[in-house]
Amino acid sequence: MMGNRKRKTEDLVLLGYPGISGSRFLWKKWEERAEQDSSIFSPRYVREERRRIEKLPVLSWHADKRSFSARNILLFADPARQGEPIPLYEKDVQAKENAGEIERGEVESLFPALFERFSVQEVYSLGAGGILSGLWYLGGEGLSFSYEKIFFLQSTIELCEAFQESPYTLDSEGAFLLRMESGEDFSDFARERGIAAARIGTFQEGRKRMRKDAYGESYLYRPDEESMEK
Repeated sequence: MMGNRKRKTEDLVLLGYPGISGSRFLWKKWEERAEQDSSIFSPRYVREERRRIEKLPVLSWHADKRSFSARNILLFADPARQGEPIPLYEKDVQAKENAGEIERGEVESLFPALFERFSVQEVYSLGAGGILSGLWYLGGEGLSFSYEKIFFLQSTIELCEAFQESPYTLDSEGAFLLRMESGEDFSDFARERGIAAARIGTFQEGRKRMRKDAYGESYLYRPDEESMEK
C-alpha cells in the first residue's frame, strides 16, 4: 500500500568550499588593520592564501537549465583530452600548468544529466548565514548531518579563529547544498571533475535537524539574524 511505502534514502551533498566569499572579506579586513600581527599571519602567507582563493574554480547554478557551469577551472590542454576538467587528485598541477599541459577555462555543463543520473531533488545556493543557514533551510523535514564531513580551506578556519567568527556562518556564496539519492556517487564524480564535494548527511522522516558525529549528538537551532548578516 502507498501509505506503507518506505521513502528512498536521500543524501545531502556539499559542493564547493563554503566560506570562500566570507574569507575574501576577512582577508581584506586583515590587511586594512592598522597593526597586523605577523605572528598570526605572515605577509607571505596572506599573499599565498589570497592567491589560492582566486585560483579556485567558480561555480554557477543555472536553474532554468538545471545545470552547473564553471569558470577558472583547470582543464587538460593536450589534444587527447583537451577541455576535460582536471581531477582534484591530479599531481604536480602547478608544474603542468607552467608547462602548458594544463590551462584555465570554462565548462558550460560541468555535470551532464545531473538530475537524471544522480536523482537530484533540490539545489540550494549558499550565501549569507553560511552553511548553517543552508542546513536549517533544507532540513525542515528531518536531517542528520556531521560537522566532521564539512570541509573548509585551512586558511578559512584560521581566519575565523583570528576574528572569533564561526566558519559555519561565514558567507558562502559560490558553494551549494544538493539533495539527491546518489550522494556518494556524485561526490566522487564532482571530484573527478575538479570540484570539492562530500556527502555530509542524510534526510530522515520527522522534523528534527540532528548533528551526529564523533563529538556526540545535538539539535541544530535556527541561526540568529546577526550571524546570517556576517
